[in-house]
Amino acid sequence: MNKPLLAGAGITLVALGVAPYFIGSSVEDNINAAVNELNEQAVYSAEVLSYDKGWFSTTAEIKLAVDFQALVNAQNVDAAEMPIEENPSVTATLVAHHGPVYFGDGVGLGRVHYTVFIDGDKLREYVQWDAQQPIYRNEGVVGLFGGLSYADVIPALSATNEEEGFTLLFSGYKGEAAPDGDQTLYTSFGESLSINADEFSMKLSNLSMDVSYNGSMVEAFKGDLFESKVKALIENMEVTGLEAGETVKLENIALVTDTDIDEDSNTANVYVEYAIDKVTGPDLEASDMVLGVALNNLDVDFIKAYQDFSNTSLLVPSEEVPAKMMEFIEANLLTQLKAEPELNITKLKATLPEGSFNAYANTKLVGIDALPGTMEDVAYWVTHLLADAQVTADKAFAQSVASGYMMGQLMATPQAQNMSAEELEAAVEQQTPMVLSTFAQQGLIKETENGYETKLVLKDGKASVNGTPIPLPFAPQ
Repeated sequence: MNKPLLAGAGITLVALGVAPYFIGSSVEDNINAAVNELNEQAVYSAEVLSYDKGWFSTTAEIKLAVDFQALVNAQNVDAAEMPIEENPSVTATLVAHHGPVYFGDGVGLGRVHYTVFIDGDKLREYVQWDAQQPIYRNEGVVGLFGGLSYADVIPALSATNEEEGFTLLFSGYKGEAAPDGDQTLYTSFGESLSINADEFSMKLSNLSMDVSYNGSMVEAFKGDLFESKVKALIENMEVTGLEAGETVKLENIALVTDTDIDEDSNTANVYVEYAIDKVTGPDLEASDMVLGVALNNLDVDFIKAYQDFSNTSLLVPSEEVPAKMMEFIEANLLTQLKAEPELNITKLKATLPEGSFNAYANTKLVGIDALPGTMEDVAYWVTHLLADAQVTADKAFAQSVASGYMMGQLMATPQAQNMSAEELEAAVEQQTPMVLSTFAQQGLIKETENGYETKLVLKDGKASVNGTPIPLPFAPQ
């Protein structure tokens, strides 16, 4: 008999037997960390109601609540106006089977196989769903090397309030996550959501989300920035009742975010983009609508400090918030300004019946090493501001804007009071070409092959439009 082999096998069996206990301890540490972080948030609270740690499995119950009472008291709201007499809460149940070989709800390899679910029984008074299902369930595996895989589900929901003529129907939601190197990839889908009231209704179809992130649940609770990319889509949206029962339809609504962290400079770049393929409604039609905003050179420490301030200010009486805000600015803003932050509108475009336009704008604060004597010192900020922008429009859109400008000017004159709508339109149509020609001669716009464009530059406290200097009333002397 090979004694070294037997010894090795024995050590291996002991390791496999002991490992689940220490992995179970890690589960407890993670639970305690998440509970502590939630309790540090102003309006959230978490409490471990029970914790039963065995050799191969752990079961825990955690009460999660939102402290509406403290929030209302801080804002001096009459308690009689509160629709909720006590803070709403739910109980989350965690069942974890410890690896490296786990049993229980299945058999497999991994550090931890877990299930988290929220029964939500207290909510059944207001919302209905399958009696055999919890209102939320998340089941996953933490891999041997730390990767996380899971699937989460919200069942189909419905709610009805006949007195208020309100109904809600939600098809349910399913998501899946899988590790990809240092990141986690998450995809989810919900077929439909509809809300109907007496004078208002909204219907959404084919809701989806694709997420990649490099962070943890605890970091999310803390509000920390971590690298992530998110793309959320709604294929169709229909809203009725905004005005006189009219209906507005939107197609392919997209929200895209991208957060990138530079650990060397301790800064973050955050990009947010909104896009709608098409909008139609009474007196409303637009397509290819995009707004992209980039926030660059954000100091990570400043962002953390601001999130802490924003969190705690929820419980500060409203009359005290301005003074607290000034204290925060004086203590933290200079760190952010030294990082030379940027606010850039990278994309702004749309196509309308009147024509199409495209624009961008870049702004950056530079060379700041001290705060001004007063934050309202416009000349100080202009001195440290670098900016450039460009607006491009086709001829049809430019003519439409000029017509609107002329109509506003004409309506402000006494002569307009005695003119019919046809006479007003004829006068505007006649003068619009002259307005565009005048703007071009003044250098405010520049005619191109396809339309018009305007370029603006601000540097060293001096501004120009299409190369022509423009005096600023608040520029430094």
